Amino acid sequence: MPLVPISTNALSWAVKESGITTRDLDSRLRVNRGTVEGWIHGHGQPNMTQFNRLKSALKRPAAIFFMDTPPLATESVVVTRFALGAPERSRSPAERLAIRDSWRVGRFVFGLFEDLGLKFEDVPQVSLDEDPEEVATKMRMDYLRVPIEEQLALRSSARAFRFWRGLIERKGILTFAYSLRENSARGFSIATDSSPIVSISTNWHPSVSVYTLIHQLGHIFTRTSSSCFEDTVTGPTTDPTERWCESFAASFLMPREVIQSLIRTHTSIDPISKATWLADQLSVNRRVALLRLIDIQEAEWEDFRHLEARFERNKRGGGGNAPTRTRAKTRKDTYGSCLAVVEEAYNKGLVDEADIRTYLGMYPEELS
Repeated sequence: MPLVPISTNALSWAVKESGITTRDLDSRLRVNRGTVEGWIHGHGQPNMTQFNRLKSALKRPAAIFFMDTPPLATESVVVTRFALGAPERSRSPAERLAIRDSWRVGRFVFGLFEDLGLKFEDVPQVSLDEDPEEVATKMRMDYLRVPIEEQLALRSSARAFRFWRGLIERKGILTFAYSLRENSARGFSIATDSSPIVSISTNWHPSVSVYTLIHQLGHIFTRTSSSCFEDTVTGPTTDPTERWCESFAASFLMPREVIQSLIRTHTSIDPISKATWLADQLSVNRRVALLRLIDIQEAEWEDFRHLEARFERNKRGGGGNAPTRTRAKTRKDTYGSCLAVVEEAYNKGLVDEADIRTYLGMYPEELS
């Protein structure tokens, strides 16, 4: 079988950007240990079967492997940030792939916005020097225009996530949802003026996803593209950008005057009980509620340390009666309302079936 003359520079770059070890690739390609490392250093080349497996494992098009100078990695513009208490670690392969996918699909969809003549108001830009609570109030009331009564009426974190996601999408900001698995970021943002994208991990309870969505919106407003890790928070985050977005999200979801009014009607003096009750009222996560109580000096960090973050993570698998998600349903959950834009473009002849299958992995009839 003839060998495929791939570029060693391109292969080295693709392996590094994937986050997959060469030993793991050897296993996936079903070759002897050290084979991929040898290709990287110019010792041998893959045959066609091995090359096809390599493309599949690294999720890259064939043309990439023949480039002497690899392209700029999308991941390089997204800064990794950690909440205080979260152990620093490198991005997982799933997260790296999600960032690439969101950028690739995003460019496709934003191009369709232009082709279809869809216009959106400019996404506001603010400085990290501005007070995050004041910005949160302005963005909530003047940009998304959400009265507190609408939020109080949700009474469900799953409903709240769909509500906030829909509002953000209607502003021309793409939102994607990926299964990033363990040891990955809760969410990430690509904060450009022309193509803003927010992505969240589906591996957490919807109440956590609500906070992550608004937190990443803060990164969009400040133009600070980021992927954010948070495990067991032990105190105020030391990264000023991350701290700003944490305060923005908490203030956005739990306006000061609202929670001060609500807690006057709650008789418990226990901060965790109070936070749990507030979380139910506002369809947010109780950790976020407790953080907000700390902000307004109604609780202390010692109270927060008693919370156990593991209870927020979604349970793996499902019950015996859980419905099986089809590929189309999974794609719809991932890409959100932008699929309606793709369908409109398809119906108008602006894209064809090959485009939809290439970018979204779907058939046109699955878009509806």
